Amino acid sequence: MSDVPDRVEQRRLTFPPSYRLKRRRLIRSLFDRTRDDVRTAAEGCVRLLYRVVDRAVLGHDVPLQVGFAPGPRAESGVERNRIRRLLREVYRVHQYTLVDPFVCGPEALIVMILFRGAPEQADDGIGRDLPPALRRAAASLDGRAD
Repeated sequence: MSDVPDRVEQRRLTFPPSYRLKRRRLIRSLFDRTRDDVRTAAEGCVRLLYRVVDRAVLGHDVPLQVGFAPGPRAESGVERNRIRRLLREVYRVHQYTLVDPFVCGPEALIVMILFRGAPEQADDGIGRDLPPALRRAAASLDGRAD
């Protein structure tokens, strides 16, 4: 057996602050219904809104930026923070599904991950539904015109 670990095992599953979507202008562009470049992927209680942008627009030299929204049914701050934390954790583990296509290119991806379910189903639903939604978004991006 080789002493060199598999490439996937070498990856660091971190989520640095530069990967967080914070600019209002970029977030607003994802929710603008008049834009035709915004795509969506839904799976169970999770919906992804995403679009490809020029890397210079982000303000950081990163392949993508991600934002998280817990949804209107999370009434207390404790529920909102717990749902956001679960979304971040599951995304952090599965992030390379979306990161890999944009690492070497001039474009970047902005993504908003929305939780649409009841707060009671967050523990089971996010871990079950977010990875397939990320794969579906990555599959739709593979067919984009370069």
